[in-house]
Amino acid sequence: MTNNSKNIIHYIKDNVAYIILNNPKKLNAINFEMWLNIGKILEEYEINKSVRCIVLKGEGSKAFSAGADISEFDDNRSRLEEVKKYDNASKTSMRLLQQMSIPTIAMIDGYCIGGGLATALSCDLRLASEKSSFAIPAAKLGLAYDYAGIKRLREIVGPSNAKYIFYTARQFTADEAFEMGLINGLFKESEFEKNISNIINNICENAPLTISSAKMSIDANPNNDIEYKNCIEAEQVCFASNDYQEGRQAFKEKRKPKFNGN
Repeated sequence: MTNNSKNIIHYIKDNVAYIILNNPKKLNAINFEMWLNIGKILEEYEINKSVRCIVLKGEGSKAFSAGADISEFDDNRSRLEEVKKYDNASKTSMRLLQQMSIPTIAMIDGYCIGGGLATALSCDLRLASEKSSFAIPAAKLGLAYDYAGIKRLREIVGPSNAKYIFYTARQFTADEAFEMGLINGLFKESEFEKNISNIINNICENAPLTISSAKMSIDANPNNDIEYKNCIEAEQVCFASNDYQEGRQAFKEKRKPKFNGN
């Protein structure tokens, strides 16, 4: 079933949830209403036990997203209260995206700029076509970039590359982005969708509790006692699960396991 709201399309197919930024006339620029809808959709999918993976993509083949919808800037960025309202919506959605227990993939085909790149960085994986390009043009606009977004970029590409991206504010090719670790996979345009499908299927066939536990441990702050405790509990859930028994049995029988997430 496909669900449409203004400028957002979302649906579940074969245990994969797709969220499509549907604003192609503006290169899938993200407006205030879209940020709100993304947050609501993510909350729905977080509690949907049938979902094994979330794929975020842009409509068409020109852009993942060119960033914030600048046509709203006069209304939503000119007054302090409106700035806070707009920024809170985007930050909330990106934080939800980062904190999902389900694996998230940014499927990038075309421009991935500014807030579009920040959104992609909030996903676990970024997979791109060769024609894609990347930039954070904040220094050309005179605006400050979100602290959490900068730290996220630093964690992914390292401090030197993060500075290079910000200081130059230029567009980087897909090859350059792959080289610096900004994206995880780079594919020819003709094989893009096929390769993405293979990766998604691979993820969905694996044990969801194991993936969720691994994601939690990778993202956790080792100095945070509560997060550490949650990670240990997630490990214990895996070992006590039916999936663990199924994995061992399938290994003995030399067959592909069928995991149910319990």
